[in-house]
Amino acid sequence: MKRIISSVIAAILIASSIPMSAQTTSSAAGSSDRFARSNQYWMTYAGKLPIGSTVRVRTTDGARITAVLAVVDDSGITLEPKTRIPERPVHVPYEKLDQLSLKENGSNVAKAVGIGLAVGVGSFLGLIAILASAWD
Repeated sequence: MKRIISSVIAAILIASSIPMSAQTTSSAAGSSDRFARSNQYWMTYAGKLPIGSTVRVRTTDGARITAVLAVVDDSGITLEPKTRIPERPVHVPYEKLDQLSLKENGSNVAKAVGIGLAVGVGSFLGLIAILASAWD
């Protein structure tokens, strides 16, 4: 009986370490759902972003750049790519912009709560496994 309970608890512990849902963020919309935005739209949007902020840029030819926003002018934006080896600033005209977004640090409250909950549940199940194996 103890062996069965220990096996079940061990299986639960192993299963809890595997992600329940593998959510991937992909461009499922594809290029068919994309729509062209005007130069005025990009000029207004880029003008509201703070200079020196880290941005993610995707161009119409598919290139992706993570860079620091350096200059916003009438013809486009100038970016300083965030790479290990310094590169020259890149000027991207508004006609070539497909996506421009402010990069966030990737940390939020929901993520912290999820991690804390997973650690708590794992610790609880580990304690139960130890108690079940010591139970006579």
